[in-house]
Amino acid sequence: MQTLSDLLRGWVKQHHLEGELAKARLPKYWEEVVGERLAARTEIKNFENGVLRVHVPEAAWRSELTLRREELRMKINALAGGELIREIIIR
Repeated sequence: MQTLSDLLRGWVKQHHLEGELAKARLPKYWEEVVGERLAARTEIKNFENGVLRVHVPEAAWRSELTLRREELRMKINALAGGELIREIIIR
């Protein structure tokens, strides 16, 4: 007998919704990678075609996150279980 979790996972896969599910989890992944305090100071503006655009109003944090873009991208992709993000743009 399958569990409800297994049934849902199968349904998501059958309907090719893995990408949409990962996109919906993106704010959670972002918070997990940058931390709760910093996530509260940033805003995910857009995610399209593998490009994540994040607004960071404070210059110091914007600089720090810009320098760590590749590290952040790799960590989020690891959490997502695949190549969800190919680029992060910090503005």
